[in-house]
Amino acid sequence: MRKTQKKFRTDIQALRGFAVLIVLLYHAKIGSLSAGFLGVDVFFVISGFLITGLVRDSIERGDFKFSDFYFRRAKRLLPAAYTTFLITALAAPFFLASNEMYDFRAQMTGAVTFTSNFTLWDQSGYFEGESGLKPFLHVWSLSIEEQYYFILPALMFFIPRRQWKWTAALILLASMALCFFLVHRDPDATFYLLPTRGWEMAIGSVGALLLIGDRLKRFLKILFWPALVALLTLPVVKIANFHPGPDALVICLATLVIVLRQHPLMFRGPLIHGFSKLGDISYSLYLVHWPLFAFLNNSWFGVDNESTPPVEIRFGLLLLSLLLAWALNRFIEEPARRIDVKLNRKTLVRTVAASMLLLVIPMGIISQARATGKDYSEIRHRNYGLDKKCALGDVFIPIAECRTSEQPELLVWGDSYAMHLVPGLVGTGNTGPSIIQATRSACAPLLGISTVSEQKNLASAEACIDFNDSVVDYLAGADSVQTVVLSSPFMSYLDSQGQLLKRNYSDESHGLITAGLTETVASMKQTVDSVRALGKSVVVISPPPSNGFDIGLCLERFDDGLPVFGTESDCQISVESWTETRGPVLEFLSALPLESKVEVIQLGDYLCDEEFCKTFIDDTFIYRDNGHLSYEGSVLLANNMGWVSQILERAN
Repeated sequence: MRKTQKKFRTDIQALRGFAVLIVLLYHAKIGSLSAGFLGVDVFFVISGFLITGLVRDSIERGDFKFSDFYFRRAKRLLPAAYTTFLITALAAPFFLASNEMYDFRAQMTGAVTFTSNFTLWDQSGYFEGESGLKPFLHVWSLSIEEQYYFILPALMFFIPRRQWKWTAALILLASMALCFFLVHRDPDATFYLLPTRGWEMAIGSVGALLLIGDRLKRFLKILFWPALVALLTLPVVKIANFHPGPDALVICLATLVIVLRQHPLMFRGPLIHGFSKLGDISYSLYLVHWPLFAFLNNSWFGVDNESTPPVEIRFGLLLLSLLLAWALNRFIEEPARRIDVKLNRKTLVRTVAASMLLLVIPMGIISQARATGKDYSEIRHRNYGLDKKCALGDVFIPIAECRTSEQPELLVWGDSYAMHLVPGLVGTGNTGPSIIQATRSACAPLLGISTVSEQKNLASAEACIDFNDSVVDYLAGADSVQTVVLSSPFMSYLDSQGQLLKRNYSDESHGLITAGLTETVASMKQTVDSVRALGKSVVVISPPPSNGFDIGLCLERFDDGLPVFGTESDCQISVESWTETRGPVLEFLSALPLESKVEVIQLGDYLCDEEFCKTFIDDTFIYRDNGHLSYEGSVLLANNMGWVSQILERAN
């Protein structure tokens, strides 16, 4: 027999409370919850279990209707969600700068239409805004749940009942296989999209469709305590450095075991009832907490070692989140759930009208709020150099969009910190050499090595090495190119806690090594020697001074009167913070003239005095983000520092 569920599941409500608490603490950066995001995975299993049970019971009773099901979901979710969306939109102009406001418009559309996961997937990427700045970042999980709820009833309604369990198991296995296949190949898509996250809800669905016999009861009794230990420890101790992965699988299975077991421990005691009370407001707390922290993230600018706001502020926002969640639950969520509203044409029209107004009214407010004299979006525009196409490609191809002549004289080689030099070099007009870009995002011009991290997997690291090798191959046949400019921030290659993928050119094998100064200097020497062996001269241009905070965003907010906290005066960079946070890079650049016999053009020599480094000159923003030059900043520095003459004089 299928195990009868209690009418009110205190254990499930406590699990909800636990899940939302670890997510909240993770977002508030309070405690040591390095994987507090796993609370979302707990929610997925619970949602799949409960919704599948509701649909199953309704179909078995013979009273299931699609219209009733979706109307109940809308009645349950929309009032609290729409209230939160509207208030967030009204507050956004007072906290968000131009680029963040532009992204927010798309996020609002995604939130209202429950397609937020697609919106956020589209907004992910190297040059896109930080996820922590997006007020509706958290709605991706709600969107995935609603998309699952859209498909699940149809499958259960049209598939024979005897096939329900096996169909759910097949969906679970297919989705999980796709997830683990793509998580290293396309981590953003894997994280945000239903086909690669549906298995977590399908675990709950399979659990709801199981027949609980004596053998399974005994099995659940054995697994309960290990499952509880896993539930409590995984948010603190991660198994893997990617997600979704083994951590998500284990905590999802642990959640299912606890839900199916219905252990008496999970129904009594002050701790369980405390979590249960938190579970009562978990949906409202989920909705309201993240916009508060996103607004704080937009306003706070600390250097690397002070990038997190003081704990007093974060704890205060946590308490404010609890208070607002209680109010939203008390005055919006619960009354809307209890109100007796019938599904008819008038109700449908009102719901659609509310959705449209929620999109139109805030967008009008946003447009008015940003009607200023400066086009900050253009100032902070992504600096790809000659063209966006110059940031792509696993093999360097000298396409027309990435060169100023068919016979270029100067090659700019590196990552995005090489890209941002190009507008300045081109801006010198007819006085400078013709240019070609050999650039790839997050790929320094270091032969034989590349960084490996959560954001850059082994395949991407190998592609970076291939790209750099292809640049050398191009130079071997490019007689017109006389000078090569190399540039990168280099920091990730010098972090002793990081890893590098290294190619052994004798047998084309690869291996992981520890990042650090010795390997990076040796690789730079290999690059320089390879260029000189082809009869070209070479010079390095340093990254501009930085210390971790988003300088371009800070400058706009300071200039436009938006809140700015935690940074140096006028968004300038103190020399002390620069040398402290970027010490390994400065040491590396200092070693190059001695070790590689290559000159380094230091941007800090022009921008910095004894105390501060300039981030704007007159009315020009030099930076577009936390380290890249803006288009105007690149041109200004190129002209004021005489980049072209320095390159031609110092290249050797």
